[in-house]
Amino acid sequence: MKSISLKYLNHLFKALIVVFLLQSCSTNNNTNKNSGASKNATIYVAGYEYNESQFESSIEENAREVGMKHVVKLWKNGSSINLENSDLYSDANSVFVHKEDVYLVGSIMPDEESIAAIWKNGKIQKLTDGSKNAYAKTVFVEGNNVYVLGDEYNGAHYVIKVWKNGNALSLPDGKNSSQGTSLFIDKGNVYVAGYEEIGNKFLPKIWKNGIVQNISFNSEINFILSIFVENGNIYAAGYEIVDNNYIAKIWKNGKAQNLSDGSRFSVASAIFVENGNTYVVGNETISGKGVAKLWINGKPENISDGKNNASAQSIFVQKANIYIAGYEENSRNRDVAKIWVNGVANDLTDGTKNGYANSIFVTYQN
Repeated sequence: MKSISLKYLNHLFKALIVVFLLQSCSTNNNTNKNSGASKNATIYVAGYEYNESQFESSIEENAREVGMKHVVKLWKNGSSINLENSDLYSDANSVFVHKEDVYLVGSIMPDEESIAAIWKNGKIQKLTDGSKNAYAKTVFVEGNNVYVLGDEYNGAHYVIKVWKNGNALSLPDGKNSSQGTSLFIDKGNVYVAGYEEIGNKFLPKIWKNGIVQNISFNSEINFILSIFVENGNIYAAGYEIVDNNYIAKIWKNGKAQNLSDGSRFSVASAIFVENGNTYVVGNETISGKGVAKLWINGKPENISDGKNNASAQSIFVQKANIYIAGYEENSRNRDVAKIWVNGVANDLTDGTKNGYANSIFVTYQN
């Protein structure tokens, strides 16, 4: 074990998944992979799929023990594009399309250590040398500059890294364990969301060009998972843990607003803002099932029907269309990578192996 904070966060997210994936029912499949989408839309999704099907959902630790690996995936309009060999442990956390170029970031693990990586049009570039564990979380392209957010182990704990055109910058000063979760670039300004671990406290952080912004919070455990900037306003989404209650939240310019009341397990995973309207996706446990949720300006909607455990991970809004990426469990206790387009569900994987959609980006032809 190299970092207490990484282990804590990994187990925390696994615990979240276990809550959502306790039981299974049949999945309502939709064979039209672009159902509900505009004919001019091209939908890109980043994620991963396991190379075998021995285990049911939430099998990360068991999978590693028997040599199972998950493999990075890019889906374009529902069709899978293989980027790495299935014998190599890899994943993708974010996708961004700029002009005609498609960027993915994630990690590969050729040996014992994880290497932060970026794929541009399918060609990989390693951001770290593999001597220390590192992970890439988010990619954002503005002009000729490619920004990647991730984490790297510094010998004592993990610190946030921002790579600009492959050159790394540590954020903050590296004295405390920290992890980055989301990145947004606006007019050359670099906004980073994450958290810093101080003692038993997990404090949410937003940095603008390296300067910490004021954020309101009530408890000692908060996580910001997504950030978006529009017209100079900084929006963020995540959750707070108060007396073991998980409360979905958003922040606007540091001021917090609850999306849930704490009576149910609830997490906000991603935020998108268009003309001042906020679109947030996440999860809420209802009657023992994880339900994929959408909040539009704070008003909740169920994306999945609650029959199967589901999770919404990413959202993209354009031309009045709402695109959501995530996964849903099927009757064989396998997680199926999915997208929802204006509420219509579409499978990206066939359900024989666990698959996950982590990020979605949509382009339109004029």
